[in-house]
Amino acid sequence: MNVVRREDQELDLVPGQVVGLIGAPGFGLTRIGLSMLAGAGGWLACVDVRGWLCPAAAWEAGVSAERLVVVRCSDPLQWPQVTAALVEGMGAVYAEVPPGAAPQMLRRLGALARARSTSLILRPVSGELPKGLVFTRLEAQEVEWHGVGEGHGRLRSRRLQLLASGKGMGGIQQLIEVEDDGTDAVRVVSRMAVAMPERAVG
Repeated sequence: MNVVRREDQELDLVPGQVVGLIGAPGFGLTRIGLSMLAGAGGWLACVDVRGWLCPAAAWEAGVSAERLVVVRCSDPLQWPQVTAALVEGMGAVYAEVPPGAAPQMLRRLGALARARSTSLILRPVSGELPKGLVFTRLEAQEVEWHGVGEGHGRLRSRRLQLLASGKGMGGIQQLIEVEDDGTDAVRVVSRMAVAMPERAVG
């Protein structure tokens, strides 16, 4: 894989655009989503499907407590209406997506976010998001923990590698490496453009 280093940039939200966070639990994607949410203006909302999201985690990621609303909604039938209502009235929304969410319903949410200029971060609990929905897609590749050895020790930091793609990346796949020491928002430590593999002919 050929890579070209680029100038480090923050993972900023674009009003009216959808970001997709893809990957299994344990990669730190919730923390990344909350850190991205912290940089948005206006009222901010989180839709918690699994019952895991603690408001204190959002505050630690830099989200202002005075501007944050956390809504717990584990019912997949109510989730579309709850999320749509938040997209209608908030500056930015981080929403876990329940299993089995219909692609057409997710596309309607994306269209609503564009119409209302609301930044929308979608984090599927499992599986993928429909093709063409997201402006920027961030997929967890690998995670590295520092400070813990042989089952004991103090956890100092976590470094996560993401594969970023979509229009938000200018149509170029990029590897983004972020570091999280648990004290404030995650920090981009490197960003590389990835050369796409050439198709074999013959």
